Amino acid sequence: MSSKALENPVNVAPTVGFSKVDLKRGKFQVTIFDLGGGKRIRGIWENYYSESHGVVFVVDSSDIQRIHETRATMAEVLRHPRIAGKPVLVLANKQDQEGALPEADIIESLSLEKLINEQKCRCQLEPCSAVLGYGRTVDKSIRRGLKWLLSNIAEDYEAISERVQRDTAKQRAWEEQDRKERANTGGEVRKPCV
Repeated sequence: MSSKALENPVNVAPTVGFSKVDLKRGKFQVTIFDLGGGKRIRGIWENYYSESHGVVFVVDSSDIQRIHETRATMAEVLRHPRIAGKPVLVLANKQDQEGALPEADIIESLSLEKLINEQKCRCQLEPCSAVLGYGRTVDKSIRRGLKWLLSNIAEDYEAISERVQRDTAKQRAWEEQDRKERANTGGEVRKPCV
């Protein structure tokens, strides 16, 4: 849902870095972080986990060669203590492509049922195609999925919001401590405590 969503999707490349967009969706004020999925950028994803009330995971359902990598990446994300248990929308994109995996095969290939049961996440999978519409005419499956995600967040908003505040405070405290230690040690980096 970046500013790219307003462009013709035929001319849009996958997200390489990240972008942020704020929008109003019904009664919700939503901030969406569009984070690229390349191996080199995945390291920054954790920086956004604390503030996330829910997750949208976009899967290229036509890229069968990388489905195992996708499964491993998705499992890693959903197992993270600051994500586990939050509602997850899986958009099985590129359904318009020949050879795209159907919904049942995506669920099986990603071991989705097992994963969401282990992490106690509510999950919705929506087969979709981003090129079927853009701007105000976005794919109906994407709209349905976002509506599902927002209503699930709203249903448990108080508990999720409390968790977000707690996790965000911990992350900021860790970042501040890390800055101080870097200043004292000449820039050595350490991993955050979860």
